[in-house]
Amino acid sequence: MRTNLRDRLQSGWLVGDGAMATLLHQMAVPARTCFEGLCLTKPELVWEVHRAYVAAGAQLIQTNTFSGHRIGLDRYGMSERLADLNRAAVRIAREAVGDADAYVIGTVGSTRDLGVRPGADPVEGAELASVFEEQMTTLLDAGVDGLLLETFADLEELLVAVAVAKRLTDVPIFANLSPDHPGVTRDGCALDDAFRQLRQAGADVVGLNCRLGLAGIVRSYERITLASDLIYSANPNAGRLHYVDGDYSFTADADYFADMMVGLASAGVRVLGGCCGTTPEHIRRLVQRLQQVDAAPVGATAGSSVVGSSVVVTADPTVRIPERRSMEEFSLLRRVEQDVSVIVELDPPKTLDVRKFLTGAAVLRDAGADVITLADNSLGTVRVSNMALASMLKERGIEPLVHVTCRDRNLIGQQSHLMGLHVLGIYHILLVTGDPSRFGDLPGATSVYDVSSIELTRMVKRLNSGISFAGLPMKVPSRFVVGTAFNPHVPRFDKAIQRLQRKLEAGADFVMTQPIYDPRLFEPIARAAESFGVPVFVGVMPLVSARNAQFLHHEVPGISIPDGVLSAMANAEPERAAVVGLDLARALLDEALQYFRGIYLITPFLRYDLTAELTRYVHLCGASPSTLSLGG
Repeated sequence: MRTNLRDRLQSGWLVGDGAMATLLHQMAVPARTCFEGLCLTKPELVWEVHRAYVAAGAQLIQTNTFSGHRIGLDRYGMSERLADLNRAAVRIAREAVGDADAYVIGTVGSTRDLGVRPGADPVEGAELASVFEEQMTTLLDAGVDGLLLETFADLEELLVAVAVAKRLTDVPIFANLSPDHPGVTRDGCALDDAFRQLRQAGADVVGLNCRLGLAGIVRSYERITLASDLIYSANPNAGRLHYVDGDYSFTADADYFADMMVGLASAGVRVLGGCCGTTPEHIRRLVQRLQQVDAAPVGATAGSSVVGSSVVVTADPTVRIPERRSMEEFSLLRRVEQDVSVIVELDPPKTLDVRKFLTGAAVLRDAGADVITLADNSLGTVRVSNMALASMLKERGIEPLVHVTCRDRNLIGQQSHLMGLHVLGIYHILLVTGDPSRFGDLPGATSVYDVSSIELTRMVKRLNSGISFAGLPMKVPSRFVVGTAFNPHVPRFDKAIQRLQRKLEAGADFVMTQPIYDPRLFEPIARAAESFGVPVFVGVMPLVSARNAQFLHHEVPGISIPDGVLSAMANAEPERAAVVGLDLARALLDEALQYFRGIYLITPFLRYDLTAELTRYVHLCGASPSTLSLGG
């Protein structure tokens, strides 16, 4: 006989399942389908997903009812089928569990995010309680073992849901917040206080799921002290969502997911599962790793902190700093034709205090950086406008290179933005697709993507010929120097080169690669670039800690780090980790300078001391131009 779920929660870890929609989409279900409605129209597909998670070892199986409330179903004209749908969902899950040692929990999602009622005012008060009660009553009548309330960004809304659930039932209640930022709910409540309020309201398990991803949920738990009288849960996404060749996918593989989750388990989180992008393989690896922990406890990943040791660097008097031309004459293309050139990325800050950014830019210029490049709200995270900061750099005699994404502006805003850059004298730009906004700071924000980066390149080149996006003549043509991005970390390198070739055919003037940590990639990139006829700036980003390396490898789109580098960072003493990261970066630069005149350094966490040191190193060790290609 299966142990009562409430009793089971008092002993050991419980592993939940993962995403439902991910697997349904892999079964050819279109992305904009009402996935909950499949409980009525294609129940066999829903059963198949549940069964896969049961086979993987999941002990908590969620019903396919996340948006199965009145507000969620209204989007698809299915609110009249609410009772039938929720009852069917419970039946399908129960049939999939069969005789396995697993429990069926009824899932109820927030009414306020993920595309629910776009543009509408949020439901409040008695109406909100009525929405939750209607769905929960159906799930409870159908015989669920517990209720899971998940993906609530607002503590206030989740407290309403918990209160309704507590009034209706004695089965265990799982309450998962899904904040936008580590450590605090969207309505400004600190997580430890929020968890305590949820417990007092009647939740049996409190925790986090969805949008923060693996690293964000780990950081959130690091910021609080886990109370002995609370049961905590974690159901993160499989890394970050990214967009490649017209499709969305998540970055974290099953092994990384399992390792991070075991760290949380070792720190005291007892209910563990997955959310968006996770699959039965993620859950299977997690179960296997937890079984190993039972046999031999491991160190607590969640108990460690991101420690970047302080690296003191001093200017080397023997370093050759190239003579700078006047700002009016400067051209990155001309510069890289003449000598080794360095682009350094310095991300705009998330705060209105930009003093450290401006100080860092000046330090990098003095170290020999030819250009400071500024990302455009990378990873969908809101930062100070790179146009504004680029203008401030120009005023200080520092040449900026501004990233422009396809994500945030429609074509009207895009041309206006570019014209604004031009009148400020900012001509060097990098055109990129941009990470989707769904898992950034504002998950409800729209990702525009009116055009691809290839199409935008063509359109900017038309501006250079005096033709607007609308095809109308402009009195003054623009003078943009257009860069494009290249990601070599793909299964089919030849396909990546073909896509890059299309960008160059569209008119890109130079190439900047994603950070490279495997020196074996430099030669094939250089060989492929021989036919391009444009400069290639190869990316190098110093690592500052083992956690930093793991995060970049598993959760940041377009970055892959070899096992040897991961091991070197893992074996480094925390206080020396940044020093080890610098040594690894210097070794990469030694190899890169055998093939390329263009170097692209990425600054981690505004640690401009690291990239300033590497900039000086490039100019100290840069080979004679006669021995180098343009990277090219």
